Amino acid sequence: MKTKPEILAPAGSFDSLKAAVAAGCDAVYMGGQRFGARAYADNPGQDDMIGAIEYCHLHGVKLYMTVNTLLKDPEMQSELYDYIRPYYEAGLDAVIVQDMGVLRALHRWFPDLDQHASTQMSLTMGKGLERLKKYGVTRVVPARELSLQELQQMRRDTDVELEVFVHGALCYCYSGRCLFSSMQGGRSGNRGRCAQPCRMLYHGSGKSGYYLSPKELCNLPYIAELMEAGVDSFKIEGRMKRPEYTAFVTAVYRKYVDLCFVLGQNGFGQWQQSHIEEWQEDMRKLAELYNREGFTSGYLEGKAGVYQSVGPKAAAMLSGKRPRHGGVRVGEVVSVDARTVVYRLERDIVSQDVVEFRDHGGRVIYEYTVGTGMRTGQKVQARYQKGCQIHVGDGVYRTRHQCLLEEISRKYLTVRKPLSVTGVFEAEVGQACRLSLCRNGCQVTVTGDVVQPALKQPATEESVRKAVTQTGDSIFDFAELQIELTGDVFLPVGMLKQMRRAALEQLEQALLADGRRSLPECRDRMTGVSEKNVLSQEQEAVLDKMQTEMADSSDPAYSVAVMTPEQLTSALSVWAVSEIILRMDQMTEEQIRKGARMVRDAGKKLVLGMPAVWREPVWRHYAQEISQGKSVFLEITPDGYLIQNMESFAFLRQVLKVPPACIRTDASLYVMNQEAAQWWMEQGVRQMTAPWELTGKEWEQLKYKDRLQLILYGHIPLMVSAQCVACNTSHCASKAQERHCQTKFQDDKKREFIAVNYCKYCYNIIYQGRPFSILQHRDDLRQAGYAHWRYEFTVETGKQVQQILTGVVPEKVQSGHYTMETW
Repeated sequence: MKTKPEILAPAGSFDSLKAAVAAGCDAVYMGGQRFGARAYADNPGQDDMIGAIEYCHLHGVKLYMTVNTLLKDPEMQSELYDYIRPYYEAGLDAVIVQDMGVLRALHRWFPDLDQHASTQMSLTMGKGLERLKKYGVTRVVPARELSLQELQQMRRDTDVELEVFVHGALCYCYSGRCLFSSMQGGRSGNRGRCAQPCRMLYHGSGKSGYYLSPKELCNLPYIAELMEAGVDSFKIEGRMKRPEYTAFVTAVYRKYVDLCFVLGQNGFGQWQQSHIEEWQEDMRKLAELYNREGFTSGYLEGKAGVYQSVGPKAAAMLSGKRPRHGGVRVGEVVSVDARTVVYRLERDIVSQDVVEFRDHGGRVIYEYTVGTGMRTGQKVQARYQKGCQIHVGDGVYRTRHQCLLEEISRKYLTVRKPLSVTGVFEAEVGQACRLSLCRNGCQVTVTGDVVQPALKQPATEESVRKAVTQTGDSIFDFAELQIELTGDVFLPVGMLKQMRRAALEQLEQALLADGRRSLPECRDRMTGVSEKNVLSQEQEAVLDKMQTEMADSSDPAYSVAVMTPEQLTSALSVWAVSEIILRMDQMTEEQIRKGARMVRDAGKKLVLGMPAVWREPVWRHYAQEISQGKSVFLEITPDGYLIQNMESFAFLRQVLKVPPACIRTDASLYVMNQEAAQWWMEQGVRQMTAPWELTGKEWEQLKYKDRLQLILYGHIPLMVSAQCVACNTSHCASKAQERHCQTKFQDDKKREFIAVNYCKYCYNIIYQGRPFSILQHRDDLRQAGYAHWRYEFTVETGKQVQQILTGVVPEKVQSGHYTMETW
């Protein structure tokens, strides 16, 4: 093994933090009361967070703080600095960030603070990470959709640390690309308040199910491969779960990572075979604590989302029958009458266990708490609630294992695990007595009173040891105390205890001092950036041309994004359209070539819309074509490129050498605040798309309107996923060569959603069924200073495109967050 990876545990509360430390983690990640992706966890206030940092550091553990949400300008300008500064000064080890504006601001204010790029950034490759390193990024948490081969390639492409999720809940969506909760209920996942619509029941094609609910991730069987791949940190999800969960999952990964590191990959495999019962028992206990219809290895095996792959492999990753804890099967119903049910046990049960009866479809029929423990093979008789339809053959499942919870609590939650210290006590008549303590090379010394000769009973080693080593509730305990008494000395017990307390307090402060920082009052809290020397002369010329063209036109610039040739034909028939965005997601390369010619012949500007997801196999495919001189990228010459991810930006800059001023960011590369816009400007980008998650009033207050394009019409993309609704509920559209497959489904409130297959790059996008439109607010937007507008067409027919562009808007539309006062 190259290096032993860090075990990174979740801490949704101080109790969970202490449990993780007791279980042997190397680091914890925790959110404060602001700007974290788990707003509903038991997040600590300022004093408690500082206490958490100190507790971790005293135990040799790092603490990373989540600041992984999108911030608005008032929060950036008035709150973020003052919020982070006390934690920075207390020795915070790193912050986990999503927002490029947060990244930029924190690096300017706290340049020596490590920043970790959150999985919310949906980073899929190591190429292009150099630009993040310039802003203090020392670690990346890649998208959870990557295969083991992609992680290996990512390790080869960058020296930035890689932190990979190995256990816990999975998002259905590429993290950070989800607007579902925000648009359906006003609780934004990007703002830390996700309502988990992926765990809801949906209906379509004559059947219902939890279409969007992944199983629980468990990559314990893959730790050897991940270690060989060079992963630096194994991350456990679970800030919303109980402390017992945090403790046991941490302890299990600690156990097997240590074992694998010592034995090596082959030796670890042999150990597993010879200790199969121990391995299976640990896996069962993990399932007892939390699983969703079992576990999944996630995307490591390339089951979904991989370029040019086909086949219904992704469905095995979903818990389509039950979105919550599945428990462990413990028995089966053998008889039932009008009031009682009898079931035969397949596992022992104990008092206070909670068991459920489920039918063959997984539906819960009845639940109760066990009163008396019983053994495997025994029959258990229980009364059940009138009206419950329990049948012979129904399964019995335990969802709360009381004995296991008590065992974990005794081992990790209630036991005191002090820090060991060594000490020397010296006393000589006529000299001040001294107590020196040492831990991990850190030493302190305190002095007591001048020692007097004993008149009756002199102090003994035993009496001194008893007084000095009684540490009580202190976090310290004596591993060794050397006592040197010269002559018959009198040592008051009260003085010895006072010396012990003073020495332990000084040792604690000395241990913490190494991590603390001091920072002068930050004067540069403005967002301005000098644009000088950011662009080359060639790039400046491109920018000057663009700005001149903008200034020459007093009319708004209308841009139309299309997915299909039919949509393109209709868009070109409308004279007011000045620019066409050809999206690559669905069109074949021949359709893109033909479409580009049509746009040029119509005298309109051409922008190439890059795919929603850009992964290593896609990069490799196009780079190889370009090297052979036969790529669609070489055959068309667009006026600009519209990107939806960081990898596309890196590809255009590194492979095609596109000037950054010709690259625009789409709404998924959020510019929720001025700092984020400035970050992209520092990369040379000069045009961006307004994010979906701002209100109309917030759009009006933005200070970079001249850089923004607003989407006036379109179906809002709620999720971008490596999963496939069509494949998981019906059939593989790619295998059936149905490359434009659309799957419609509804929630319990009859709201419609449309899942579109983009088989070309192997991802789904789920759109709101009712289109977004703020066309009626164009005059207000023009007065606010906006002049760059877009129509975004996805599932519309050619006829619908023409009608909408000529003013015939569908009857049922919605305005997203535009008309909201705040959210």
